[in-house]
Amino acid sequence: MENKLKKEIFELLCYIIVSARNLHQEPRIYGPFRLVDTANKLIEILEKNGIHDEFISQVRTIIEANKYKMMTDEEGFVAFLDDLVLKMVGRLKEAG
Repeated sequence: MENKLKKEIFELLCYIIVSARNLHQEPRIYGPFRLVDTANKLIEILEKNGIHDEFISQVRTIIEANKYKMMTDEEGFVAFLDDLVLKMVGRLKEAG
């Protein structure tokens, strides 16, 4: 594994671990935000390293457009998560 990819993966792992620690003291809504933000960061790492899927890229675009709703529109944020779950499950079913 090349050094740049190792660094990106290590940074993502640090983000996940620090997020897990901080969630103990943060508002409840931060948990779902941190999880979709982690998914977004993982997709970004994959794309930077030549692993591309059109559907996954669309997921990243959807996450980017909606993840900050948790700050201003909690119901809208939850609706975004519900919609994203349905999209992912639908794609999973298609893949068989």
